[in-house]
Amino acid sequence: MVRWLIAAVLIAGCWRKGAEPPAITNHASDPGYVITARSAGPFDASTEATAAALQRRAPGLRVVRHDLGGESGIVFDIFDGKERLFYVVPDDSPGYVSEAGREHTYSSTTFAVFAVSAKVRVEGRSWRATKPLDELGNLDVCECWGNRDVTACFRKRSRIRVIFEESCEEAETAGPRAMLGKTIGRIMWKRVVEPEDVSPSE
Repeated sequence: MVRWLIAAVLIAGCWRKGAEPPAITNHASDPGYVITARSAGPFDASTEATAAALQRRAPGLRVVRHDLGGESGIVFDIFDGKERLFYVVPDDSPGYVSEAGREHTYSSTTFAVFAVSAKVRVEGRSWRATKPLDELGNLDVCECWGNRDVTACFRKRSRIRVIFEESCEEAETAGPRAMLGKTIGRIMWKRVVEPEDVSPSE
């Protein structure tokens, strides 16, 4: 778990000036990369986290394996031309224990897909990486990542995280509303919803 949280610290992508379309409409300038409850663009729960499998899912895009080193490990960057749209984080292999000097081993399953470009939209929402958060939608909780310098907001039981390269202190007390107007760094889609994502009252 520590590895993917560290690996989650990458940002990129922008829209050309004046080309911001409404998030819930399809028009000619929108390339069609969409995050839904079931998938992140061409990638879904059945997608294997290997360069070959990711390339088969996205034949028009370029897949680059990137070793971040240390605890961060391997990610797969997905490019449209020179622009990075996503990065894919593989699961650690079963039984993996992080130790100094121990080589990472991985499962072939995808842990999460992170959208880092404004070309990627969220179905039914205006949320886009590199753009300010202008609506809360169904966000209802935020949590701290890293050294409390990253804030991730989401709805319980949801696969989607809206991530900000911002201190989490304000959001811890005020909730997602504290992040309105702040720039979205990345949008995360998780392959599975884990027990800690579920409120005991639900």
